[in-house]
Amino acid sequence: MKKHFTIRNKLILLCLGILIFVFIWITITLLLFIINDNYVNIMKHEKLNENDDTFNGHKVQVVVGHYVGSPPFKSKTNYSYEELNANSYNPQKGYGSNGLSVHLNKKQQLLGKHLFEINQFNLVVSDLIAANRSLPDQRRRQCREIKYDEDNLPDTSVIIVYHNEAYSTLIRTITSVINRSPKKLLKEIILVDDFSSRLFLNQELEDFIIKQPIKIKLLRAKKRVGLIKARLMGANEATAKVLTFLDSHCECTIGWLEPLLQRIKDNRTNVPCPVIDVINDETFSYQKGIDLFRGGINWNLQFRWYSLSSKAVGGRKDSISPIPTPTMAGGLFSIDRDYFYEMGSYDSNLDIWGGENIEMSFRIWQCFGRIEIIICSRVGHIFRKSSPHDFPKGKSSNSIIFENLARVAEVWMDDWKHLFYKTNKHAEKISKKIDISDRVELRKKLKCRNFEWYLKNVWPDHFFPMVNDRFGRIIHGESLEEKKESCLHWHTVSKSFKKPKMHNCSLIHFDSTEIWLMNQKGQIRSDENVCLSASLITGSDTIYELQVKECMDYDIEYWKFDTTYNNIIHIKSKLCLGKPSKIQHNTNANVIVSSDELIPKISKCNYQKDQEWSIIDFRWKD
Repeated sequence: MKKHFTIRNKLILLCLGILIFVFIWITITLLLFIINDNYVNIMKHEKLNENDDTFNGHKVQVVVGHYVGSPPFKSKTNYSYEELNANSYNPQKGYGSNGLSVHLNKKQQLLGKHLFEINQFNLVVSDLIAANRSLPDQRRRQCREIKYDEDNLPDTSVIIVYHNEAYSTLIRTITSVINRSPKKLLKEIILVDDFSSRLFLNQELEDFIIKQPIKIKLLRAKKRVGLIKARLMGANEATAKVLTFLDSHCECTIGWLEPLLQRIKDNRTNVPCPVIDVINDETFSYQKGIDLFRGGINWNLQFRWYSLSSKAVGGRKDSISPIPTPTMAGGLFSIDRDYFYEMGSYDSNLDIWGGENIEMSFRIWQCFGRIEIIICSRVGHIFRKSSPHDFPKGKSSNSIIFENLARVAEVWMDDWKHLFYKTNKHAEKISKKIDISDRVELRKKLKCRNFEWYLKNVWPDHFFPMVNDRFGRIIHGESLEEKKESCLHWHTVSKSFKKPKMHNCSLIHFDSTEIWLMNQKGQIRSDENVCLSASLITGSDTIYELQVKECMDYDIEYWKFDTTYNNIIHIKSKLCLGKPSKIQHNTNANVIVSSDELIPKISKCNYQKDQEWSIIDFRWKD
């Protein structure tokens, strides 16, 4: 009897084990299917966690910063004539296929490191990857199911400007356009050589062009003209109904073109941009970008990627509807050719590159157009940490970029140009010497709306000061009495320690990291879309701590300034901002830790001096 009982128990345990295994296997399979097909309805489920840098529970890395990288990097290496002009394109079978990383042996690694500064990416890796390498289809399932009526879509001229581009990346860009664009929609490719000096961009490139199955025009500038004027050269030669601009180090994926052309067919004043995926500058792996981002600017008019707020995500029609974007990155977009010229094309007085994407973004929106990120269109782009190209002799990168941005501010930003000039005194000096009469006349001719309209309607969750907002320094009351003003400062203590801190106020100079905006909703915001928030520490139901996070319109971001007691009260917790201390709770465990930085506490309101704060207004319009 006991033996039968033991056997029966073993059988029951075996059956349970099999059932558990089958259940886990089915669950994992379903999860993989959901992830691969993007089957999650973002209207209900896609939101950034309000307490950490995750997306649906997964750690994410976001490319934020200059779209074209920092200004030109002066190489520390003196490259030989042979190194600069060598074309070592020698693709190896399977290398980089399906967008996978390429891993080098030690000898290749050393060479790749040595040559890196020529293009600011790993040239050795690029030269091992075929021009027609395969890429993963990163589109959402719903995108893959859409059928486009190609017979009724406008055709396009693809314009690619390059200056001393690597041969392998340039021909891979061209090949991806040809192979992944419907033939009847791709009328021509126009290459514009901005006075390159590399020998392989002469006859070798021309030999490659002749072998291609579509019409390719090659225009060569007789002197260095820069991205903006070179694009105008290409646009003037284009014959298709739509202009599509691409950078020279891109890879188009399947189905990239049709969604862009469809949006222009729907409305010729739409200016659609693809989702920009990341091609790693070291390994050339193709990395899927998160598509719930849009373009913006900081107070210094630098392009930035910012997350969609929770309200913006919730307000979308569905998971693949276009995302209106206040600014575009500028390297990759399509535009109706006639509309491009009706709207003033590019400001031809913008020199080389820098600010042209901001100028076009303001102009399109303020003059009744629309810029969108199209979820179903994806193009990979090598994000370089800095530009490898020098500016023409006699011109510094700063002077050119500052003058370009001053033109943008003077023509389109109205009073808010003064905020830009607070961050950039050099641009303010330059602004007094430039002639913008032609672009001011264009704005009048097109009857464009003002910058206040742009902020309120195109970018309602912006962080620029408006009428009735408090804008200035937040100073602890006791430090005011001691005449040693200590300001709330949003530079994080470290990368992982995202807390505001106190430091001596820069009352003479403008320091954007100590200037805060308290808007009518009660958010305390600053430059770079930073919000002061407070959330429960891990493992506690009662202890809150301050954090500096990207604004997402969550309830943990809202505050109230009590003028009776000069308290700053956190609305969700009903706690008060208190005296700075070097003793803080650790977010990762419910323990007390010491910090070298003075960090404000948040605790029960006591209506005492240690919780008194002043907001010293800053006159940004002067």
